[in-house]
Amino acid sequence: MIPDWKTYNDPMNNVTRPLQMAPVWMHASQVSHTPIDYAIWHEDPPASSYPSCIAVKCAALQSAELEKLYLGKVREAVMIRKMNIAREDVLLTLAHELAEVAEDFDVKKFTNDLAQGKGKDAFRSDLQKAAFHKIGRYPTLTMTPSEGKGIIIVGYRPYNVLIEAVSRFNL
Repeated sequence: MIPDWKTYNDPMNNVTRPLQMAPVWMHASQVSHTPIDYAIWHEDPPASSYPSCIAVKCAALQSAELEKLYLGKVREAVMIRKMNIAREDVLLTLAHELAEVAEDFDVKKFTNDLAQGKGKDAFRSDLQKAAFHKIGRYPTLTMTPSEGKGIIIVGYRPYNVLIEAVSRFNL
């Protein structure tokens, strides 16, 4: 989560400015076997991750499925297409692209919700939950059973580690 580059500091990876993020993404690409074009951090780095998070919450106002699809578009845009997801024009372009494949996605509603800041409260709630659980690194996966203690998994973990964690819940 990057509120802005004036206040961002990742001491674990020694990142305080955009150019330093490229090696972190290069490593993430290698360990996850996911194609990522990290050149965005040299060419047109996002000033913040917050605008895209708010846009995802605006998609969520329509449905959980559309939230998931829009999040996928945002991830692809920044990680593969090197699009600056802090820019509103990019977020609106992604909304139009989603509307081409999801007929129930209402671009006009999304655009209005984004302009009116309707996703901000849901995003603030997510930030508050993260702060409450002392989550400061991403990705972080939380799992809470209906009874007993939950678990929090911080950072990238191989698939088998995630399966083992889920199996503890006897789902």
